Amino acid sequence: MANQYQNEFEILDANPSKDPIANGALRYPLATSPESELQNMNYKDWMDMCAVGNSTGESLSTKDAVVTSINITSYLLSVGFPAAGAAFGILGALLGFLWPTNTQEIWQKFMNAVEELVDQKIETFARNQAIARLAGIHGVLKDYQGAVNDLNKDPNNPLLQEITRTQFIAAETFITGSMPLFQVVGQEVPMLTIFTEAANLHLPLLRDGVTFGASWGVPVETRNRYQLELEENLSKYTDYCVNIYNIGLQQAHKLPPNYDYRSGKIPWIPPNLSNSSYSREIPYWNPVIDWNLYNNYRRDMTLMVLDVVALWPMYNPKLYSKPVKSELTRELYSELIGQNNMEDQNAIENMIVRPPHLFTWLDTMKFGFQSPKPNPGNQRQYRDIQVVLHKTNDNNSWEETTVSCYGTRTSETVLNNAAYGRVELSGAFSPCMLRFYTPYNGGGYLVGNDVPNVTADTPHAGGGNLVNYGTARWYIGTEIPYSSLPHNHRLSYVDGCSTWFSYPGIGNTFNWVSSFVFAWTHNNVDPNNTIDPNKITQIPAVKGYGLGGNATVIRGPGSTGGDLVQLPNPGSVKIQLPVASKSQSYRVRIRYASSGNGTLRVVKWNHGYYSHAYYNVSTTYSSALTYNSFKYLESYAITMYPADNDLEIWLENSGGGPIIIDKIEFIPIQGTLAEYEADQSLEKARKAVNALFTNDVKNVLQLKITDYEVDQAANLVECVSEEFHAQEKMILLDQVKFAKRLSQSRNLLNYGDFESSDWSGENGWRTSSHVHVAADNPIFKGRYLHMPGAMSPQFSNNIYPTYAYQKVDESKLKSYTRYLVRGFVGNSKDLELLVERYGKEVHVEMDVQNDIQYTLPMNECGGFDRCKPASYQERLPHTCTCKNAAVAHTDCQCKDKVNRTSADVYTNGLTSRGMYADGFPSHKSCGCKNQNSDMYQNGTHSHKSCGCKDPHVFTYHIDTGCVDPEENVGLFFALKIASENGIANIDNLEIIEAQPLTGEALARVKKREQKWKHEMAQKRLQTEKAVQAAKGAIQNLFTNAQQTQLKHKTLFPEILNAGRLVQHIPYVHHPFLSGALPAVPGMNFDRFQQFSFLVETARGLYEQRNFVSNGTFSAGIANWNATDGVTVQPEGPTSVLVLSNWSDKTFQNLRLDPDRGYVLRVTARKEGAGKGTVTISDCAASPETLTFTSCDENTSGTFVTKTLEIFPDTDRIRIDIGETEGTFRVESVELICMEQMEDNR
Repeated sequence: MANQYQNEFEILDANPSKDPIANGALRYPLATSPESELQNMNYKDWMDMCAVGNSTGESLSTKDAVVTSINITSYLLSVGFPAAGAAFGILGALLGFLWPTNTQEIWQKFMNAVEELVDQKIETFARNQAIARLAGIHGVLKDYQGAVNDLNKDPNNPLLQEITRTQFIAAETFITGSMPLFQVVGQEVPMLTIFTEAANLHLPLLRDGVTFGASWGVPVETRNRYQLELEENLSKYTDYCVNIYNIGLQQAHKLPPNYDYRSGKIPWIPPNLSNSSYSREIPYWNPVIDWNLYNNYRRDMTLMVLDVVALWPMYNPKLYSKPVKSELTRELYSELIGQNNMEDQNAIENMIVRPPHLFTWLDTMKFGFQSPKPNPGNQRQYRDIQVVLHKTNDNNSWEETTVSCYGTRTSETVLNNAAYGRVELSGAFSPCMLRFYTPYNGGGYLVGNDVPNVTADTPHAGGGNLVNYGTARWYIGTEIPYSSLPHNHRLSYVDGCSTWFSYPGIGNTFNWVSSFVFAWTHNNVDPNNTIDPNKITQIPAVKGYGLGGNATVIRGPGSTGGDLVQLPNPGSVKIQLPVASKSQSYRVRIRYASSGNGTLRVVKWNHGYYSHAYYNVSTTYSSALTYNSFKYLESYAITMYPADNDLEIWLENSGGGPIIIDKIEFIPIQGTLAEYEADQSLEKARKAVNALFTNDVKNVLQLKITDYEVDQAANLVECVSEEFHAQEKMILLDQVKFAKRLSQSRNLLNYGDFESSDWSGENGWRTSSHVHVAADNPIFKGRYLHMPGAMSPQFSNNIYPTYAYQKVDESKLKSYTRYLVRGFVGNSKDLELLVERYGKEVHVEMDVQNDIQYTLPMNECGGFDRCKPASYQERLPHTCTCKNAAVAHTDCQCKDKVNRTSADVYTNGLTSRGMYADGFPSHKSCGCKNQNSDMYQNGTHSHKSCGCKDPHVFTYHIDTGCVDPEENVGLFFALKIASENGIANIDNLEIIEAQPLTGEALARVKKREQKWKHEMAQKRLQTEKAVQAAKGAIQNLFTNAQQTQLKHKTLFPEILNAGRLVQHIPYVHHPFLSGALPAVPGMNFDRFQQFSFLVETARGLYEQRNFVSNGTFSAGIANWNATDGVTVQPEGPTSVLVLSNWSDKTFQNLRLDPDRGYVLRVTARKEGAGKGTVTISDCAASPETLTFTSCDENTSGTFVTKTLEIFPDTDRIRIDIGETEGTFRVESVELICMEQMEDNR
């Protein structure tokens, strides 16, 4: 027999080759098997056999439903959602797919298909109601189509425009009202496909309204509302479909494999076996059937639901204004065919389904065989399956063994690179022969042997259970979809399961590959990542060729059309692009999600040269990925040239995250890159300026616009190209300057941007030393406030906080009004913010990382050139932690551990998008809820601002009650750093009027105000009591109201007591800034200063009349002669002389007028045994002594004053102080002239 054949049969031998068919020659290993019925079978005969059914055994309803869905998906992928063209273009095609016969047959099949997949019937009423609604949708869409067709013939006809508007509104309203009827409670899963397709009609309808509404005479406000509805429905519909799909997946997972083995519904299970045969083989079929029930749902619902959902974002014309080249990279599995070794569903899933991976291409399949055993016909049996794979645009391939059995490998059949779109199998109990088809090879490529017509035992009989294998033989085709050429999917992977077979007369069992499963990917996936110069090209991140660092591929949520690349820090993905056919510039846009703030580095690499930039990404999700978890990051534009070689895009997480990458999009740019960049700069500046104002007149600022945003808008305007847009730039500069004046005029704080040279002073900010204004940080437009850490003098244990504060006068405020408090923090550590009126309404501590760092080039004048590329440093993620009474919370708030009254609860204020010349994303307002406390002395701590979307921006509010100019409470705004390691750079501080208070807020502030008034009354009573006590004590020191002379009986302890009473006056310094230098006044500061002055006056008069120098020991031991053991120690507000040993003594020599009398007054205390003595003597008379003992009256912890009159005989006297044992403490020694005492009575 000739061994060369030239017909449609092509099979492979064991020797590998570079050709699709190994060994170069096409030969038939079955040619020598006379029992084979396939020896002379042509393609039509084979197809006739396989027409018995595909592997799934599913109904025609399921097949038709899946094919319709695939056709819709393929159509949408092929047209690319064109922005141009006429209205109803996409809708017209969809109506043809969904109503091909003007009946609801397709919709019935959609419902039938899912009913079968989850074994759940839709209630009759719900089904009939849905069908009626779908018929209505068909009707209103046909009416809309007719109106559009008429208008296209006469587009300027006002009547036809009105009719089109009316029909559009009717269709949109009817579909909106119909959608809930496809979400019947309890029926959501079996109705999911019709919901998906109905949504797939509603979304392009809304897109028509946005895109073509202007030509129908629809006002811009209405078109904007359509856009908003479109975006809301994109999110709502997507999340609903994914959620219900997952619920159905769990239902399918739990379906029992209750299969009637005689039904013949599953083609690869013979329906005509004996009961004994079934009893032995069912345990090896059941797990396979169980997994197939689960996989059938996953596969078919991906085709009918998730594939459609994945294309919905492209209905948004705001994001996709050009046609789109999109790809579906998910991998689907056809049925597992054959038997396994009784592993359960979960084990099968882990064995045969690949974990998430970068997209791969199938190069080669190798089917290993082992020696025939005494089995039916001694046909060869599969020992292993090997595949060779490569990643997109990667020349490196690798081999994987997907399943392997025990036994000696004797031969293999190799199939090399080909786009296989269909596999057909024959076998009995397990597959024996495979035939692989490309779209255009009519005969297919054969692997293995067919089942012979013999009678033998079933595989697991163990003897005595004969069956005719010819009657058990089956022929099955498997592919995705169930359609003819051309195929929509291509084979991407082959796997399988093995089992142990036992045969009569053999003592051991035999292991072989007993079931096969095939994985498929969509044929629209571009093998080269080709960038279309006329379309928006989407390249999924999984089409990269390499992962770096800790990067991984994770399972997609279901709405992305494939898996995702997750980039922790560090982590990167590299994507290779082909050589461009012509020079073309593109915007590069990245669809991403991130569970934390971070920094993404985008690199363009070309033959060893690269350019790169860093971009901040903000947190987009905290739990499950939803539609709104994904955001778009606009990267820099690139130009691709035909001369480019090895062009690659790298994405790298440089901090924070993890960052999840879905797709990279290349958006063609019309014209030169310079023109585009100039246009983009103008558009960005124009949007920024327009966003500042409430209307087109541009005479009122939006309430949500911050002063920082005005500055950043000005930066953008200054960067508009004068070469391309000089006139537009002049107009925008005038507008943004006017916006700045408006921002300054509405700010109740003076010099909140620190630009004026008068920023510090009587009408500006009050600060501690070392606080200053600088202008050397490019993240601020100009000047900003720099606050260093607290100060600690070299020879002092005191720490003096750094501060800046300003009070808004009552005359600037309105009664019962809300005011917004806002600012921008470049970076800070231990920065506290206080804003109060009736208490600590706002009190937070902000740690803001110095994570916006970049270097701008300098211009010829020495300033920053903000319009040239910046040199970025890697931006670290925002991290901040709550301290003490506040803990981090996932909702970007700090959650108090203590209770709060409603009067103290505040919210983050209105926010807006920040505009940066450097391209950083907008800043969001954030902050932590404050603790309710009006007592600064109670040891409570401020709250950390933590978990924020962007802690650089803060926005709070504070409310006023009734304005009282006499009380002049005003608003107190203060910043403080109490730690030596603290720091802050801050700018654009403002307090602006928001709106009058109403409702609950009004009631709350009234209650708060009454509480404050009660507290103030208590404070005034407390103050008055302390003031009267101090005032009385001070008045008792002096002889007259002018406080120019002390009374003769005024003792030093009385002066000290008056000083103590003055110190007891409360509320002298502002409690938030207590301990600061210079001191910050409180409500009683003026009285305290006045009384303190009088006490110091009394002390000065006391020292003036005392002939004893340093008689109060305020100067230590100065002016006294003392032995070494004598010390001066502080005690309370004064100092005392201490003698603690009998040998200690101190004395002072004085000169007096001997013609006058004197009084010696000593205030002292004796502790312990012995005596303390103060002796006065002259050179003539005998000395006189004042003696102190511990038995003196009232000496228990207090001082006693004793008096002695003396009349010296000479002009020289001496005062000696000593003690016999124990301790003697002397507070003051006073010697005054009697003549002065008589004058001051």
